[in-house]
Amino acid sequence: MSRIEPSSSLDEQKIYHVNSQAIRWMRHSIDQPLPEMGTIRFFFQTFWIACCALSLMAQTRLLLGIPLTLGWLDGFVFGGTLFGYYCTHPNRWYRNVAWAAGFLGGICFLIPLVAAPEQIGAQLIVLTPVLFWLAYYGFQRPGNAGLRSRLLAKPLTIALTWAWVTVLLPTPFAEWPMLLFLLLGRAAFIFALALAYDLCDADYDLRHGLRTMTGALGFEKSIALIYKSLAFAGVCICVNLYFNIYDFPNGAGLAVSLGFSTWWLQYLLQKKDWESWQKPLIDGLMALQFLLVWLFSIQC
Repeated sequence: MSRIEPSSSLDEQKIYHVNSQAIRWMRHSIDQPLPEMGTIRFFFQTFWIACCALSLMAQTRLLLGIPLTLGWLDGFVFGGTLFGYYCTHPNRWYRNVAWAAGFLGGICFLIPLVAAPEQIGAQLIVLTPVLFWLAYYGFQRPGNAGLRSRLLAKPLTIALTWAWVTVLLPTPFAEWPMLLFLLLGRAAFIFALALAYDLCDADYDLRHGLRTMTGALGFEKSIALIYKSLAFAGVCICVNLYFNIYDFPNGAGLAVSLGFSTWWLQYLLQKKDWESWQKPLIDGLMALQFLLVWLFSIQC
């Protein structure tokens, strides 16, 4: 950056000062060592979201009576989630963890393929979320290309990808036709969380010229849409109970989690002093939903 001459305007000097401060802060952030970040915070800003993905997969197994055992699929989902969210993160610790997790996730994908090559068709279905991910980012990251540049497509793509991964992948292909409302209910729940994520990023998106649905709607209308999404998820619970997809205790656990999420998201998004922890606490609603379903199932 060229030096500011004495004849430069006061505004130019202010811009130069702000930009210099921003560059120094970015360099510090990128090179920031792990001990300064804090191990607990690092865990919740990396591994936590992958743990939440596994919790939703476990919830699906619990709802449908599938044994709660970890397998290669869980390793693939755990590693793929970390890689998808942090593979280009500016901080090298996040980036290194993401690539290591992605490598291990790839191994977890290949082992069943090598062990049972005759099931290659079923195994390739596991890669469908990768296509969603590529379409979301428009084959380039960072930036504002792909489906994320479309106001409605961004949260919808996130919701459908998470629903596909956490509802369809853990279940046998033959059972997929009966899981429509389980899929839609999960997608509606994730859609609400995706909107909450965008509300957390409202200031950042505004500064960088990123268009989002929440930015277009504003805070109050976005909260109203979150409520509607969670209400639709509640309707899906009723439909699933009617068709005996799962039993009443499981449905009650899901309903309680949706009720809590309705209150918690509005409360959390108003706590501006919790900014660095808002997203992990939003993600925590996924783990909480699994725990509530599990608790209700063993108590009733």
